[in-house]
Amino acid sequence: MSGGQSVIFDVSPVLPRPEPVDPAADLAGFQHMLAQEIRDDWRPEEWDSEAWVFTGVPGHLGTLVNQCRFPGCHGPSFTRRSGLCNVCTGRYLRHTRRLGAMTAEAWVERAVQLQDTNWASRVVPILCSVTNCTNRSKGLGVPLMTPTEGNPKRWHQQKDRLPPLCLGHQPRHTVEDIKEWIASQAANPVAAPEYCAVPWCGYKRHHANQTGICRMHAKLIHDPSELALHLEREAVVSLEPDGYREIHAPPARTDGYELNLAPLRRRHPGLATELLWSLQHQDRIGFPINITTTKALIKSALEFPQATKSFLNADTHALAEGNMLCSVNAWSMFRVVRARLLERYVPWSTDGDLLQSDLIPFGLLMTSSNRSGSARSMAALDFRPIPLDWARHMTKLWILERSTTETSSTTLITHVARLCTDFIVQCSARRLPAPTNASGLTREHGKVLAHALAGLTRLDGKPLTNAYKRFLGSTVAGMIDYTRKNSDLFEHTTLSFSLDYDLQIPLEDAPGTDADDETGRAIPEPVIEYLFKQLPTARVASPTSAAVPNDVYKAAFTCYMTLLRDAGRRPNETASLRRECLSYDRTGQATLLWHNDKGRRRGRRLPIWAETAHALESWFIIRDRHIEAMPAGQQDWLFPTFRSRARDKHLKTAWFNRRLRDWIDNRLPDLPGPANGPGTGTPFGKTSVFAYAFRHSYCQRLADAGVAQETLRRLMDHRSADTTARYYTVTNARKRKAIESVKRLSFDTHGTHAPVAEELYSMAAVAVPFGNCTEPTNIKAGGKACPARFQCGGCTFFRSDPSHLPDLKAHLERMKEDLAWQIAQNLRPSLITDTKNEIEAFTGLIQAQESRLADLPSIERESLAEASAVLRRVRASVPTAVEKPFIPVGSLRLRTDNGKEIE
Repeated sequence: MSGGQSVIFDVSPVLPRPEPVDPAADLAGFQHMLAQEIRDDWRPEEWDSEAWVFTGVPGHLGTLVNQCRFPGCHGPSFTRRSGLCNVCTGRYLRHTRRLGAMTAEAWVERAVQLQDTNWASRVVPILCSVTNCTNRSKGLGVPLMTPTEGNPKRWHQQKDRLPPLCLGHQPRHTVEDIKEWIASQAANPVAAPEYCAVPWCGYKRHHANQTGICRMHAKLIHDPSELALHLEREAVVSLEPDGYREIHAPPARTDGYELNLAPLRRRHPGLATELLWSLQHQDRIGFPINITTTKALIKSALEFPQATKSFLNADTHALAEGNMLCSVNAWSMFRVVRARLLERYVPWSTDGDLLQSDLIPFGLLMTSSNRSGSARSMAALDFRPIPLDWARHMTKLWILERSTTETSSTTLITHVARLCTDFIVQCSARRLPAPTNASGLTREHGKVLAHALAGLTRLDGKPLTNAYKRFLGSTVAGMIDYTRKNSDLFEHTTLSFSLDYDLQIPLEDAPGTDADDETGRAIPEPVIEYLFKQLPTARVASPTSAAVPNDVYKAAFTCYMTLLRDAGRRPNETASLRRECLSYDRTGQATLLWHNDKGRRRGRRLPIWAETAHALESWFIIRDRHIEAMPAGQQDWLFPTFRSRARDKHLKTAWFNRRLRDWIDNRLPDLPGPANGPGTGTPFGKTSVFAYAFRHSYCQRLADAGVAQETLRRLMDHRSADTTARYYTVTNARKRKAIESVKRLSFDTHGTHAPVAEELYSMAAVAVPFGNCTEPTNIKAGGKACPARFQCGGCTFFRSDPSHLPDLKAHLERMKEDLAWQIAQNLRPSLITDTKNEIEAFTGLIQAQESRLADLPSIERESLAEASAVLRRVRASVPTAVEKPFIPVGSLRLRTDNGKEIE
């Protein structure tokens, strides 16, 4: 190791700063630039540039406001489903709570019918619930009171209310059983009082006024001449046993359509400029203006301290502690405005070079996997927690230019930040400098980075699985290679710097488990058959503001599930299919046209069954019947949203996943388990049924049918057959067939043909890297008692076969790198000679295998390649599949002074 001076770093957890811009920064220049971009002629029928007042036009697609549907009411409606203003919505909800559910459409329709009728003579007030009591009820009844848990002397309200009771039959104290109490009051008659003039009111007339109404209604009337109109507006008519309707509209209100930015402009001119620019920017990119949330933000911003000059560096902690953003609407709009400002501020401050900024808004990311993060509170990727400059630049380059669909960008940044922190700690412990500049990285730094990766844990302290560590290691190694090829960051870095994570992270996740017990993620075929029999019972509700009925979304969900089962594509690739995804060739064979977004290969073709094509055509008929009324952006997609104001043009995988989980978890009973064998009668786990599992089932179904591995790889559209092998379970019969094909091509270290028996092959494969060991003592000890000290390159008992050829080649390259390092460090000649001999032995072994394979017929070579892939898949879960031999500590023998060996 290098003996250089160690560098002192602050290795405390680096927390992201809450504000995207330094609070001390002066953003006057940025706000001046925004003021130049504000258009005075923006929406001339709604925006008054002189008064700074925006008046929304009801029904405008760019404004989330409509006129109330209740006849005669001119109030603004912000509820898409009911179309009622807040006042009418309250009246409608009071009706549903009082006498049962009713749709808003039916309520409005009945009100129109009753407005011109003589309704006053047909009022039927709600009577008291006590038997034989004919008095009017006192409204909806008071809330029920129940003792608080842990303190029976305190009481709290429940959602349930008392049954309708008159003024005389009101309980004076808390009662445990209200029904029993009501039954006991039948023998306690109460005289009827002089009721309020409002037909449905159950309160007494107030003696202090001469209008004949109660105290509650007297407070609502300021002018006695409005009494008749008030009685009409407060009337509740009962024409059916279950219906009460309020039939007169509330007074007209127009203030709900206005956004007055003038007060904010006078108090905080910078905030008003940023808010107006954000509204115009929202309108330009196709997002409607939300009157409710914007009005809440304006009201809250008026209470901001005078020192607050910008939304970008506003102190959110102080605003939260001071309750200046006290409503959910204000917080929501505050995050939206900050997100839009960041999308303009970052290019402005970096002259368009995003790599120069440590805060990159989601809206500026072009890769498909990063667009979903725009709804986050910070609305940007924060790279500031990564303490090393080279690691921060490398991560930004990877996320900005590569489609990181394997993991989310925020998760990757978190892992890289924690990995760099552990890297700094381990470098300090080894007295190795941890340079922030990439030019100082050496081979030793790569090894330390691998050690830090091997010891990485989850955020809660629990250990990460070895499979996820290897996945994360392959991602980091790919980042290093990509940065080395596509930038000059590692231009002055030695080529020996790399992440050799294979030396630190074993392939097995659960040592000691039997390889025959390995299970894939495929759903058993009986479970799939049961699911599709129960598919008609799935309940698929329409999303908000849907323009089509639930049956259309039910048909889309059915077609989506059919494609998952029969086509085996990834969930996001299935959801993002185009309308023209189905085609037929000259022979009538149906073909699915799809895009491999993960592999960045577009225009892929997959042959599908006739039943799958028929399911697609059935969905085409339903889809095309409703798509004409939708915006042009939805015409090209197989699964459009059928929403006129939808941000997404087609249904996303998240929408399908929510419907799938609701159906599996809440609508279905236990799933069928195995019919015989172990676990008979045990239900199949519902958590094992998810969208991606159908891709594993597709691969397992084809593998069980005997499809060749090369054909299976092409159907799965993988670059490597090893990747395809991870999608299905290798059965015992397939293992025996693979061993039978490979064992006859076994070679020793001299390149001599030396076949191995099947039983011995299986035993040796557990103990020796890169091949098999035929030494009896080592076999008996399970590969932990090698007399040659694990120097397989010079051992006559070592055997290898073509299934180990890729690992042998990789190991040979590493030995050549080790030899170059040993010569550069001027190590002992004996060690250098041993390395050269081992390189020579493995080179001859590889040449002998390649020569024998070249003499085989092409058909036999393909069969042998498939068998080798199967064996590599089996060895992926046992401790022998490492890329470099090692000496177990327990196998070393020490010699004492008296000559005896001890272990």
